[in-house]
Amino acid sequence: MNKHVGITFCGGCNPRIDRGGIAKKIGELVSEQGYTVVFNRSDADFIVYISGCSANCAHRYSKSDTAHTAVAGAAIDAIAVAETELVGEIMSRVRDYIERLEKGIRG
Repeated sequence: MNKHVGITFCGGCNPRIDRGGIAKKIGELVSEQGYTVVFNRSDADFIVYISGCSANCAHRYSKSDTAHTAVAGAAIDAIAVAETELVGEIMSRVRDYIERLEKGIRG
């Protein structure tokens, strides 16, 4: 069964990172892994929330309880990450979760 990875954006009022560029690269890499990318939808197996700043609005205002990782400026899940390393760190989290999901391990 094809897995879906969602990318959800904040409103973009205070972007300190290139949200669009990061999302584009994530979308390409996710597709290369054989997963389907969906945007701004909660019906995914895993969601990448991309907020341009530390306010983290993409995740803060989400009502979804789907497994996720949250990018808030130059931080992932509240851990500072160099902007040049964001894509690699995000993909690591996506792959780890999908692999666990495929093995039947939740969490």
